Amino acid sequence: MNVIPRNILSALLTVMFAVVSITGVMMYFKIRVLSSETLHIWLGFAFVAISCLHLLKNWSGFISYFKKRSTLLSILFGFLVILAFVVPPLVSPQEKGVNPKGKIIGTMMSAPLSKVATFVDLDEEMMVKVLADKQILASSKQSVTEIAKANGKTNDEILNIVFTAPKAQ
Repeated sequence: MNVIPRNILSALLTVMFAVVSITGVMMYFKIRVLSSETLHIWLGFAFVAISCLHLLKNWSGFISYFKKRSTLLSILFGFLVILAFVVPPLVSPQEKGVNPKGKIIGTMMSAPLSKVATFVDLDEEMMVKVLADKQILASSKQSVTEIAKANGKTNDEILNIVFTAPKAQ
């Protein structure tokens, strides 16, 4: 394992550790500078690869650490910290927040076509006519879901027609 000298591996690890640490903190605080996320991800991969090479190069020294009680206690402590973050969400998952887009779409699917027409800035008679031109029978009192079901269409097909309808002049 004399391909890359130890001092070069150590220097590369130090630089990558610094960059990955700094970009990680920047990402946490949502500081977006140039392509810091991309830099963080790719140098993170490089950091892992070079760490593996460093580990192989220093394997005998690494194994000797496991003979010390302090090393084993440090590893145990590290695993306990990791478990403190991993186990609670698995045991009692938190409710996810309401998806505003999903809420809007759900409301639009169950609202009468007259309300949807107002939302897309169309007259409700015009909306019914546009649908009729596409061989879709509808009334302004029906919901998008009811219209789709009655005409053998999907909600998306009905919404696509509704949203692409020409606006009244």
